[in-house]
Amino acid sequence: MNKHVVSHFMGLSRALGSFIRHSAWLTLFLPFMLTGQSAQAEDLMDFYKLAKKQDPKLQASQFEHQASGETLKQAYSNFLPTVTAEGEYIKTKQEIISSDNTVFGSGSTDFPTTAYTLSLNQPVLHYSSIVRLRQAKADIKRSDVEFEKVEQDLILRVAELYLGALSAQDKLAFAQAEQDAVELHFELARGRQSMGLAPITDLLDAKARLATVTANTIEAENVLDDSLQALREVCGELIVKLANLKEKLPLVSPDPEDVDLWIEAALKQNLELEVQRYAVEVAKQEVKRQKSGHYPTLDMVARHNREETEGTLFGGGSDVETQEVILRLSMPIYQGGFVRSRTREAFKLYQAALQDLEQQIRAVKRQTRAAYFGVKSAIQRVEALQQSVASQKLALEAKQDGFRSGLYTSLAVLDAERDFYLAKQEYARARYDYIFNSLRLKQAVGTLAEEDIVMVNKWLKG
Repeated sequence: MNKHVVSHFMGLSRALGSFIRHSAWLTLFLPFMLTGQSAQAEDLMDFYKLAKKQDPKLQASQFEHQASGETLKQAYSNFLPTVTAEGEYIKTKQEIISSDNTVFGSGSTDFPTTAYTLSLNQPVLHYSSIVRLRQAKADIKRSDVEFEKVEQDLILRVAELYLGALSAQDKLAFAQAEQDAVELHFELARGRQSMGLAPITDLLDAKARLATVTANTIEAENVLDDSLQALREVCGELIVKLANLKEKLPLVSPDPEDVDLWIEAALKQNLELEVQRYAVEVAKQEVKRQKSGHYPTLDMVARHNREETEGTLFGGGSDVETQEVILRLSMPIYQGGFVRSRTREAFKLYQAALQDLEQQIRAVKRQTRAAYFGVKSAIQRVEALQQSVASQKLALEAKQDGFRSGLYTSLAVLDAERDFYLAKQEYARARYDYIFNSLRLKQAVGTLAEEDIVMVNKWLKG
């Protein structure tokens, strides 16, 4: 056998053996090597603070919340008087064409007229204004709860995006580690095949396996890049350094351990339900407001008028002041069916709002139940997968020893490496699921707050 080929083969074997012996070290530190983690990594709280300042969705909601405060002022304005000032300047030209008056049988003149009017209109009784005030108060409360809900949504979005980025980072680290292992195996298979120690099928299998894991690595890189861009979409800055989750994570089961009690609390406190209940009240008041188009209105009008005319066709001018106080009762009789149509429209929209509320009640029940059991199952999965990682590690070490003694092939060792990485990835994902479902459960019952971000942030490596 060619000594150079044998030497090449032995070198590859030693390299692969060295890689296998140090795989545990790589598994522990590779994520940090790949993502550049350091003590200056951006943790969850840093990201949340950026998002509170720069998230467009939160900023838009804040402006909408501020704008909604004007509806109450507009409703009150319907009870206040309106004052109108008017002025007129009229140039008049008159000519007598014919007249039965012998004194003014003919003639012509032109003269200006100046008029000033100041009017005050004080609504006395407008039922629609009373209803509009009730409606505005309900809408203000709806807006307050809506903004609180958006703040809760931001907390959940921040956590979901950050944990998603950490999961994508883990996936890339494991994919790259597997690719490195397969590349070594491919080189070994190529050396063995060139020496005639292995059939061409072994080399083709190794080449196909390398192509697959390379594709997986490329996909993982794209997923991580998209996850980081999703973070940027919320906070306005590109974050590339993420603080990883600590190894020890407190796993606390929901208290009380009764899903029906959690659902009952959610039906009382869920912010989305509260928003929808206020939306129903607004729609209900709108029906009354439209129906009030049939009701009479009472207004008091005070008017001051001064009219100065510098001449008339019959000679002489005048300067006249007039003061009037009017109590005006208006009774709608027929408006072409407009009021009835608008009332029917408002009633249908009210019925739609009731159905939306019912749909939201059902959704909240399902979401609360899913979050509750999501926490419970995540705890069980974390504990089970922790044992799986330990078992996969022992299996890997056994196959490493078997490879060194010739009992196992290199492909069997690489399969064990892959299974070990997959177990670690599933273990990490179960931990992320536990955190996210815990936050979802708190959101369902309306208690999610910034303190929960602080709590989760303590579980990250600073």
